[in-house]
Amino acid sequence: MSLQDVVVIWLDGTFEGDNYQKMKDEFNQKIGSTAASTSSNDIDSLICKETKEDLITNGAPVITVSTSEEAFREIENHSEAKIFFISSGSLGKDMVPKIVRQYPLMHSFYIFCFKMTKHADWALDYTNCLQMFDHPIDLLVRLMRDISTYFIEQGKLYLEVNDPHNALKYFKHAWNLETRANEKDKVPPRDERAAV
Repeated sequence: MSLQDVVVIWLDGTFEGDNYQKMKDEFNQKIGSTAASTSSNDIDSLICKETKEDLITNGAPVITVSTSEEAFREIENHSEAKIFFISSGSLGKDMVPKIVRQYPLMHSFYIFCFKMTKHADWALDYTNCLQMFDHPIDLLVRLMRDISTYFIEQGKLYLEVNDPHNALKYFKHAWNLETRANEKDKVPPRDERAAV
């Protein structure tokens, strides 16, 4: 079993070159690999005694593109996958309606922009499938939790067809993502916030 059925496609015209490299790296680190850690307190040790080689080592790859054409090409290349689509507000204004029309099964859109009010009018038409963020940590945490929820749903489907081994793999990845989301979402103690 492979978790290649999940991909994150991120469209932003400012991603050319090394712009936002630190943020892209963090998203890839937190989402791109959901393999279990080697800690003895890890849930994997508590659930079963599988070796690390038996675990899936790939998570949801984060593919960054800077043009609408590249985004459509990646969507087409991953048409069999569950796609989580992130876009800047200005590019999303044109892309989200086109994607909804051409790919009606895509339901996970995230808009990352610093002026959400500028994009509220068009975004209101897609409140059932679109979320807006103006801070990268909020977006990262939400994305990790949404992918975790998807992995749980897939694990339940494997349980329904009496495949507990693959179900467990999905549940482990969901747990790892949720744990990372919780760690990232923690508010620092008051004295640490005052120092910033």
